[in-house]
Amino acid sequence: MISFRWFHPRSTRRVILYGFALVALPLIAALIYAALRVDHLAEQSQSAVHQAAQAIHNSQLLGEQIKAMERAARQYIVLKDENLLKAYQQSHAEFGKTMKNFSLMSLGGTYQKRISHLAAVEKDLFEQLGKEGYNSSEALAQRFRELANMATGIQVDSNRLIEQEIASMRETATNAQQFLFWVTMALVPLTLITAAVYTLFISRSIRQIEQAIENLGSPQTGKAVEVSGPRDLQNIGSRLEWLRRRLMEVDQEKTRFLRHVSHELKTPLTAMRESAELLRDRVVGPLNSEQTEIIDILRSNTFKLQKLIENLLNFSTMTQARSPRLMTKDVDMQQLIEEVIRDHRPTIKAKAVRLVTQLQPLEGRMDEDKIRTVIDNLLSNAVKFTPVGGCIWIEMKKEQGRLVLDVRDNGPGIDARDRRNIFEAFYQGRRQTDSPIKGSGLGLSISREYVIAHYGAIAVMDSGRGGGAHLRVMLPLNIEKLTSRGGA
Repeated sequence: MISFRWFHPRSTRRVILYGFALVALPLIAALIYAALRVDHLAEQSQSAVHQAAQAIHNSQLLGEQIKAMERAARQYIVLKDENLLKAYQQSHAEFGKTMKNFSLMSLGGTYQKRISHLAAVEKDLFEQLGKEGYNSSEALAQRFRELANMATGIQVDSNRLIEQEIASMRETATNAQQFLFWVTMALVPLTLITAAVYTLFISRSIRQIEQAIENLGSPQTGKAVEVSGPRDLQNIGSRLEWLRRRLMEVDQEKTRFLRHVSHELKTPLTAMRESAELLRDRVVGPLNSEQTEIIDILRSNTFKLQKLIENLLNFSTMTQARSPRLMTKDVDMQQLIEEVIRDHRPTIKAKAVRLVTQLQPLEGRMDEDKIRTVIDNLLSNAVKFTPVGGCIWIEMKKEQGRLVLDVRDNGPGIDARDRRNIFEAFYQGRRQTDSPIKGSGLGLSISREYVIAHYGAIAVMDSGRGGGAHLRVMLPLNIEKLTSRGGA
């Protein structure tokens, strides 16, 4: 795991800004470089075009001026007219200006030598003509043809200069394009790596917060909350750690309260139940039918209250122990279920509920008291939610080497929205009974913990068209074999 201990920004906003800067700065630098290169290329092309145009224009002027000087000079040799000499001198002056323009241009060495040589030859011709060194028009024409050829060479050099400038600009553009390409290729992995590092940095803190929140509602509440990353997320981790400790304190207080209240309630309830049993056994005298009915109702409700208190005690013990301790022995499951049914006979009879059992004789190695509690809670819920005159089905069979117990009723059933939470402690479903004694919401939670401790499973099954609730328990027949193999 990458360590970021050296990097502790104060807020997530700064982390995002830092990441954006790391990604944006190279891009901005590349854009600035591209802009500078394009501007330089534009200036270079503008200068090259201007210089090439000037070179071509001047080379064309040279040709025209040489022709004008030749015409005036040859006529002057023949006619000896001073006006023709002046015309020649004027053309010579214009030729000098053109040569001066050439000298001001930043041309190559060879190109500049040609221009200097042309200027020297033309100057020599001008001086010779002024001294009347030419008596023959043909000799003079030969010298001017030499000048014309040199001017043509300069014009060819001007065209070649344009081609060189174009090639230079193409090379410059190609180099800039290649540079930008490689910069882009380098920025792509840099951007991806930067994004990955910052994503890892932020997502790790978020995962730690999510894990801490999940642990607050799980048996791992005792694990300290540690959140790394930006300081604002660390502050959230500190608040979650405070909340975790506070929840542990509240949980301990709740457990102590439940244990204390349960014991306090159990003592007077035991006296009430024993008194009801004495009255029912007519120890204090005979009872008429109405009195017997009242005693049965009292006895039945004290039995229900005792079950609620026992669930509270079991939940308190289970909360402290986290994992229930099992005392295993060989258990006759058919007999155990019949004993649980016998305890519920008064309530079943009072509601005129029809009980249908289909029990395959099975014997398993398990904790009898805890499995009794599981069966008792399932049957108690079925009796509570089954309407008067309804029906309850209990089926037990062996399937793939495991015990499968199904308890079904034709009551209102379990709402689809409650199925995910029905096994949570103190959870009350949306569909309730009209009984004045409500459940604690602990029966199914305790049953699930006891079943899981036996390496089994409990689930809400689809009731089909008949409606009602259908719960299934699957248990291994010999838990000790699974314990010896590590619960495999």
